[in-house]
Amino acid sequence: MLCIKNVRKQTTFAAVMFQLRYFIVLLIVFVQTEAQAQGYVDQANVASIINCQPVTDSLQPVQWHLYRYDDNIDSNGKGRYTEFLDHIDSLPGVYYNYRRYIVELANRTTCDHLDTGDTLLIPDSFPEDYRAYSPYPFNYALADTLPKLFIIDKYTQTFAAYEYGILVRWGLVSTGNTNTKTPAGRYNFNWKSTFRISNASPPGERWELPFMFNFHINWGLHVHQYSLPIGKAVSHGCVRVAMADAVWNYYWANGTIWGKNTVERNGTPVLVINNNPPKNRAYHWRRTANNQPESLVQLPDDFYTLPAGTKMQEQADWLSGW
Repeated sequence: MLCIKNVRKQTTFAAVMFQLRYFIVLLIVFVQTEAQAQGYVDQANVASIINCQPVTDSLQPVQWHLYRYDDNIDSNGKGRYTEFLDHIDSLPGVYYNYRRYIVELANRTTCDHLDTGDTLLIPDSFPEDYRAYSPYPFNYALADTLPKLFIIDKYTQTFAAYEYGILVRWGLVSTGNTNTKTPAGRYNFNWKSTFRISNASPPGERWELPFMFNFHINWGLHVHQYSLPIGKAVSHGCVRVAMADAVWNYYWANGTIWGKNTVERNGTPVLVINNNPPKNRAYHWRRTANNQPESLVQLPDDFYTLPAGTKMQEQADWLSGW
């Protein structure tokens, strides 16, 4: 029913089993922590939505409108949540019965954390391509000569992946809970593993990192799947993403090519940009004075205003990534 066109065919049976296992774990984690912050991403239910990001020339951004979360029609006896569902299901497009998750991701809160009177940004329609909801530009001219570029924006707690300057995927992240734990800079993807136990796991615990791709060997910084707060930076330095995004990046990004005690070619370039959001509450949209949505993503005009994140960028050009 839902678009899964660009799920990588290389995904093995073992990979699928990893996904199923961690979806179950995530459901348990969500139940235990739903009273905290603004909720956690429902990774199982959003997987088919965020996997639908095919690269086409006809992509158009959605238009948005404001919706007051309230019992707006007293006479119908439905209540605020049912009215909200009726409203989003009355709009054109696809993803019926899944639209609430798109609204949650856009507003960076889960429905169980909504209060009467909250104002939500709602798409005017629900197109199939999840890139249509992106705060990132579809074309990033500075990257138009790069085969691949992975961007982590700490301010909005989002990521974007580009191929020759064209947006091919975006999603939510949770980075280090302080700016120093996931420092801004230029990195490259190095090595990967379908499953890893973190060396930083405290005694008696196992921090399991499925589909991880390292971008700082000395500090052990990785992009990987884990429980994902919908709008907060909470990690110890790694970059948490949803399972569907971790699997996708595992097969999309390229690792470092090593020579004898040196780097012959760096892996896919990674940019970590900006600082953590104020009060550790991330959004990727804001409303302008005339109540129109405006992206909070600010991409650099020059890659080299960001420092080299590791010594590897001194051994081989950062842009030698592929």
